[in-house]
Amino acid sequence: MPLAEINAACKADKERKSGTIRNLHKWFAPAPLPAWRALLFAALVDDPGDEEKRAYLLDLIKRLVANMADLPDADSMSEAQRILLSQFPNGLPTVFDPFCGGGSTLVEGQRLGLPTYGTDLNPVPALITRTLTELLPRVHGMQPLHARDAPRPGRKRPRGVSSARENSLFDASSGKHIYPEYEGIKADVSFYAALIRAQAWEKLQVYYPLHSDEKPIAWLWARTIKCPNPTCGIETVLTTSWWLSKKAGERAWIEPSVQDGQLVLRVISGQRAGEAPEPPKVGRGAAFVCVACPGVLDEAYVAAEGSAGRMGLRMTAVIVEKEGRRHHRAPSQDEIDAAASVPAIEDFPNIPLPNIPRWFSGPRFGLKHQADLYTRRQLLTLTTFAELVAQVHERVMKDGGSRDWADAVATLLGLALGRLAMSNSTQARVTVKSDGTTTRFNAAFGRNDVPMTWDFPELDAVGEGGTWASSLPTVLDSLVYAPSGNGQVRRADARSSSPPEPALVATDPPYFDAIGYADLSDYFYIWHRLALRDVHPDLYQTIAAPRHGELTAVAAHHSNNPAAARTYFIEGFTETFRNLQRSMAPDLPMLVVYASKEQKGGREEETRWSSILTAMVQADLEVTGTWPIHGTGSTRMIGQGTNAVATYVVMVCRPRPLTAGSCSLGEFNRSLRRELKPAVQDFQAAGILPVDLAQAAMGPGMQVYSRYRQVLDQAGKAVPVEQALRLISAALGEVLDEQEGELDPYSRFAVSWWERHGWTAAAFGEADHLARPQGISVDELKRAGVVGYPKPGFVAVLGAEPMDRTWTPNEDTRPTAWEAVHHLADRLIDGGGTRDAGRLMGELGTFRDSAQSLVYRLHAIAARKGWTRDQERYNALIGSWSDLLAISATEKDGLF
Repeated sequence: MPLAEINAACKADKERKSGTIRNLHKWFAPAPLPAWRALLFAALVDDPGDEEKRAYLLDLIKRLVANMADLPDADSMSEAQRILLSQFPNGLPTVFDPFCGGGSTLVEGQRLGLPTYGTDLNPVPALITRTLTELLPRVHGMQPLHARDAPRPGRKRPRGVSSARENSLFDASSGKHIYPEYEGIKADVSFYAALIRAQAWEKLQVYYPLHSDEKPIAWLWARTIKCPNPTCGIETVLTTSWWLSKKAGERAWIEPSVQDGQLVLRVISGQRAGEAPEPPKVGRGAAFVCVACPGVLDEAYVAAEGSAGRMGLRMTAVIVEKEGRRHHRAPSQDEIDAAASVPAIEDFPNIPLPNIPRWFSGPRFGLKHQADLYTRRQLLTLTTFAELVAQVHERVMKDGGSRDWADAVATLLGLALGRLAMSNSTQARVTVKSDGTTTRFNAAFGRNDVPMTWDFPELDAVGEGGTWASSLPTVLDSLVYAPSGNGQVRRADARSSSPPEPALVATDPPYFDAIGYADLSDYFYIWHRLALRDVHPDLYQTIAAPRHGELTAVAAHHSNNPAAARTYFIEGFTETFRNLQRSMAPDLPMLVVYASKEQKGGREEETRWSSILTAMVQADLEVTGTWPIHGTGSTRMIGQGTNAVATYVVMVCRPRPLTAGSCSLGEFNRSLRRELKPAVQDFQAAGILPVDLAQAAMGPGMQVYSRYRQVLDQAGKAVPVEQALRLISAALGEVLDEQEGELDPYSRFAVSWWERHGWTAAAFGEADHLARPQGISVDELKRAGVVGYPKPGFVAVLGAEPMDRTWTPNEDTRPTAWEAVHHLADRLIDGGGTRDAGRLMGELGTFRDSAQSLVYRLHAIAARKGWTRDQERYNALIGSWSDLLAISATEKDGLF
């Protein structure tokens, strides 16, 4: 597999924030589209057994992902489809995903021309995937009921639209606008969405007072609690920041003061200089200082007041657009009164928020139900939109649309409603950028949780420029990535679901306890059900998203017993993998993508991996191949989340032969060491991040383990998966140790010294004792630029301090891999960035491979020592390695 090209495309896919298939609706941890496109094709096409033919197929896979986050070119796709048709002359196999999630697997299966079948126990992913692979293909190329004025040829072509498609947009002979692909459904969704907005405004305008010269953007709110100080007792504000804007010349903030025993919030705006007061939020957790006195509202007090229903809300400021610019002002009395006059919704579904503090911190502070995540006005607004979406299906039918057309229009609007809820709840956040850019509004689920929020923006949802109208184009732009094919999606349990015929099984199952899929899904399910239960009655038979049967290891679902949760997970997946074997087409593998995303490594990571692998082994599956695929963008290489797992491991599985025997522990260890070394070298050559190398190495290790029915220790007892993973980890350490032995002697010394002392200085005598066995002196190390003498009698390795950015190996009499690594890291992270580092990469020559191996070794040491900053730097360097190689190549060719 051409991992470097696939990973580059996956990285681009994750970095694109709009105009992707993910914009259709939120789902958790979807695998990138380019990965599935490449994996499905490779899983279906036999190795030709000929070097030239194999090179041709690998080149085709490269071309299938060459456009990075964009769709592949039509010629390459046609070529891939022809090869598949020749591979399967009696009919193409179905792609079956029993955990269909966000639909990536089945979307790419249909793009390759394959029929698809998907199931999921959870109605939210079932709806998303059904829309993409079943509803939309039925209306592909159909013309709208309500044609809009269309741009003529010559306008700027939208991304993803070919020139041939562009020329077909207007039929000169008939004078009619032709809507290709999904342009027709987009036109009608836009029409009915505008109709819904107008109807919603008619119902809701009394609660949204307007000022004639302004367009509202957001009303800002903060939670309040009475100060516990008996001499104060004021209703204080629990805000995390008083800042409203740091934009140059438009700095704005809130200034609190007390007048006649009342808290007054004054908005200061349009300032060229000045600073906002310190916020009342202090430290971590839910601790605040009273705005009026020095009294402290500690977390226990805030939680008790919230649980007792004594936490309030206060409108703190309003952001509006006036004469094309943003303005910040205090709320008017009519705005405050209008928000307070919104009636409660009596019959809203009473769905409790789960008592799982890891993902839901609100219940501790009195937010007990889904309805508590919204202000009354937000709840009324979303309920109004839901009721109007629910009426669309019948309206489309009356307008002359077919049932398929009505299903697609109504469902897309229902998905848009789910996205609307993300930006119109108390889960939305304000980000005031310190770099002077415009203040940003962030929707819910910046992470996969529903945290307690203390201040939030209430965005205008219903106005002409509100979030319903403004976010819809983003949703519809995702349809350019939707396929046109033949698919079915059903809500079903993976332990018993099966496709209509034997299939290629390819899936991305739940990540143990990493994400609370069903618990988090209620956020969307409640709105989907209100809007779409008549369109998709099979999906909405329960008040909340089903928990029973979900194959996760969430301890809260098992009386907070982690051991019971793990046992349930293993038993459930053992049953699932046995069932899926019955769905596998002869001679086709099963693809299982797994990763514990957003989790740290260590023993907990071992538990997550050992659980899924134990289920595979117990279900008599053999891992016959593994491929590590990048699953993150470069924005995560440096900074927050750098050390979170960023790689998916694709395990290629087949039923273990009945003739498989047992082996001894010694034989397993010998095979492991023999097979792991070249696999690790391949991973490093493909640029797998150091933080993910241990996880990726599990794959080839489990290839060895799972080919046997049992691995027996000296006492004749079966070696469990947990022990095998520890042996794989130890073997990986030996491989990395061997790579260190291939370094130049100066770099070997630097690694050993750094492992002992880090960047701190130590005695010269110790350095001399360590250097002499390697045939070098400390003075030679200094002349090589590897160490320095920070003070008499002491030695420290170089690399943490600012580097000489004119350094090149060609002008260094003793260049080393150590210098190459740290000069690259310095230029990439602290210097001129990828362009500067890429130029240096082009000059490394023979040091390039040894420098790459050294980065992995240094990251492993930093991880073991807990040196987070160093981990981040080395991880970032490997994460950008392929980019630097590309820059060095273009530099060499004179393209810069």
